Amino acid sequence: MKNMIVKAMLTLVTSVGIHSAAAGEVVADSVLFWHEPYLQNVASDGATVMYQTRGLCTTAVEFGTDTVDLRSARQLLAGQEVVHDLEHKVRLDSLTPGRTYFYRVRAREILENHAYSKKFGREAVTPFYRFTVPAENSGDFTVIVLNDLHNHRPTITAMADLASRIPHDLIVFNGDCLSEPPSREAAVNELHYLARAFNLAENPSLFIRGNHEIRNAYSSGMPSLFDRPGGKTYGAFTLAGIRFVTLDCGEDKPDDTWVYYGLNDFTALRNEQLDFLRRELTSKPYRKARNRVLLHHIPVWGNTDKYQPCTELWGDELKRHGRFDVNVCGHTHEYNYIPVGAEGNPWPVIVGGGPGPENATMTVIEKRGKNLTVRTLRSDGTTL
Repeated sequence: MKNMIVKAMLTLVTSVGIHSAAAGEVVADSVLFWHEPYLQNVASDGATVMYQTRGLCTTAVEFGTDTVDLRSARQLLAGQEVVHDLEHKVRLDSLTPGRTYFYRVRAREILENHAYSKKFGREAVTPFYRFTVPAENSGDFTVIVLNDLHNHRPTITAMADLASRIPHDLIVFNGDCLSEPPSREAAVNELHYLARAFNLAENPSLFIRGNHEIRNAYSSGMPSLFDRPGGKTYGAFTLAGIRFVTLDCGEDKPDDTWVYYGLNDFTALRNEQLDFLRRELTSKPYRKARNRVLLHHIPVWGNTDKYQPCTELWGDELKRHGRFDVNVCGHTHEYNYIPVGAEGNPWPVIVGGGPGPENATMTVIEKRGKNLTVRTLRSDGTTL
């Protein structure tokens, strides 16, 4: 009982910001944290908490099924805490499927970091956030898919309001939801505009790269802002019995186009994904899944570009071995529903709309028991 009282007093002291000689000055979380944390790669047994600090800090994520009995997790690499950068990625492991968890992030400035001496400064702690771990065989699961927001603030506001009225377990940003990042600061600020609008501190999200996010000075740094199953910009994972397969289509022009200055090789990336598809489409998790959803930015079927390497490279393999319930993509900025066989597609294809509120769309994939339903909405909530 004595230990519990002491622990509660320490928690209270930290939360109200009382100064402590041992812990350093306690400051508001906005002083040390760039923005709120956001959830990535949430699975039935774990979740990744990501955040950025304004300077070099030692940090930890405190989490538990309540706000009192907490465990602590840090980002460790080969036995060392990662404290050399502003980006932080902490994995919470051994979570229980179906349980709700609370978490907060604690940070302490590193003022000096020498081989045999360290000096620490101010401390900060975020408020508590909460999320629910997906149950492995849940009968109910809802996914919201958005595309081509292009950092258009009125559309983001409208879609975030719509999403807040549809209970969901995962939100997918299916390419070109951010703009072409000129710097890390711009990329982080744009990401967190979305994160704040859609409350990604408490709602799991998945970011799929579009062709615009591949452009500009910080584009090659963008993958570091996310955590994905398998650690690549493409992959596969299962949630609530649904197998999600995601692909990275790369740019919409050939690699030797002059605007790329010889810095791109998406041909190699697409070939790498062809090998991935051959393995995935015959894998046990894929075959065992009751439902399967294919997600990528540039359409394999329904692409209006003259350059269609994904169709040429992946189309036959998908037709031969794929068994998807639905394929959701974007890129064209024009909503299009393609019934089975209309363009050689072996399953229904939904191409999402564009960045303006008047043509933006949200695709909602809902699993209820043994049934999977898909509907596409306008930004005002009406069904297309």
